[in-house]
Amino acid sequence: MEVKTDAHKAYMIQKAQLIKAMAHPIRLCVLDELIQNGEKNVSQINDCMGVSQSNLSQHLSKLRDLGIVESTKLGNQIYYRCEREDVIAIVNVIMRGER
Repeated sequence: MEVKTDAHKAYMIQKAQLIKAMAHPIRLCVLDELIQNGEKNVSQINDCMGVSQSNLSQHLSKLRDLGIVESTKLGNQIYYRCEREDVIAIVNVIMRGER
């Protein structure tokens, strides 16, 4: 039996946190929207979400804090995008057959 190192355990915890963050229905929808349609600001994302802008902003902050999405500020707008290949692959597997 192989003994797992502390580094391996930390890695697994990090990956579990990634999956947990993506598992929320609103966040999964946001990720799917960004992956399918590219970079968008909060208003553009919210057009397809139907939740309050403050609620959506909280979910985007969580995704950004975990490094799942990236953001760029242009003027008074913040644009979000998802370019992580691992996240894109997971969302595509989950959404397979839904498109």
